[in-house]
Amino acid sequence: MESTHRKNEIVIARWQGDGGAPDNLGKLYQYGRRVEGDGSWTIYHVFTGVPAHIDSWTMTGLDQQLASDVLHILNRPLQI
Repeated sequence: MESTHRKNEIVIARWQGDGGAPDNLGKLYQYGRRVEGDGSWTIYHVFTGVPAHIDSWTMTGLDQQLASDVLHILNRPLQI
């Protein structure tokens, strides 16, 4: 499990380095987080309710700290 999370952290870091969430309109808060019945966290698109994706990684089964970090990355404004 630890190696999977490390791999996912690398994917997030690479994705963040490429500019993060595309948001041409400069709108914030496209994503939210929720705690699931098993205590894990999910990052989801607030308008559709669908779990977010970074590459092939679906943002489900996260711990609280990782969910917070991912949410911050996904909702940050696009820097030009």
